[in-house]
Amino acid sequence: MKPRYAIIPLAGLASRLYPVTKIVPKALLPIPGKDGSLRPAVDWIVREALDSGVEEIILVVSPRDGELINRYFTEPPTENLETVAGKRILNAWEELRDLGDRLRYVYQQEPAGFGDAVLQAKEIVGSETFVLLLGDHIYKSHSSISCIQQVLNVGEELGKGVLGVRRRNESEIHQYGVVGVRSIPNETNIYELTDMQEKPSLNPETATLRIPGNKPQYFCVFGIYLLPGKFMEYLENGKQQQNQEELDLSTALRSWIKTDGGFACEVAGDFLDVGTPANFRETVISFPEFF
Repeated sequence: MKPRYAIIPLAGLASRLYPVTKIVPKALLPIPGKDGSLRPAVDWIVREALDSGVEEIILVVSPRDGELINRYFTEPPTENLETVAGKRILNAWEELRDLGDRLRYVYQQEPAGFGDAVLQAKEIVGSETFVLLLGDHIYKSHSSISCIQQVLNVGEELGKGVLGVRRRNESEIHQYGVVGVRSIPNETNIYELTDMQEKPSLNPETATLRIPGNKPQYFCVFGIYLLPGKFMEYLENGKQQQNQEELDLSTALRSWIKTDGGFACEVAGDFLDVGTPANFRETVISFPEFF
């Protein structure tokens, strides 16, 4: 189950970062690397996805931000490239151009939810497997295998969809999607999915999702989703049945888990979030130390 495509939704309002997002899309907020480079968040995400073997990346963008993001990856420099500084710019541009050749853009005309953003890519993805990544998460592996690659490896081995997950304490689950799992004999980081709830409060039903053991811990969605092409059908069904303005992802995820089944991969890694001012600050401070 090797994906050809990755989808990265970037069309959200980013209201928690307002007013800076009036002029800079969240995807283009700069994050320094240990190598001294300063790249937008989306650049780091795209690089990891391509390094994991994905052939093409679909960026789901808004009409307002799409042009700016496109220009970052495709607009050549206009500076005098004969100077020493110009040669540095040229080298950076050639790298960006290679990334830009692997990108495709689709537009979400109105902010109608995370699920709706993913559905915009259906005409390109069709019935193929795809990997879904969050546009405000930068991943950090604790092993020599990247976080995205860890999830894709499980999908290739087992031939089904896979959700990257991470253990969280009971006090944190209201911030995340939470999955229920069943242990698999002789596996230490791969589990069978049984259910999913989005940002649940603590109640008797939620308690059934706890990871077996002494601590009241839960597996929460990490932000890397390897999904079958059929998943688009679950999104479409949800859109037809919804009575809300926005189409979320969780209903389709639960339908997929209950109908087709899939696996959870406990990722050996972490992610940094750029979705709030406090998290962005922490990412700018911490990300260069990771590499």
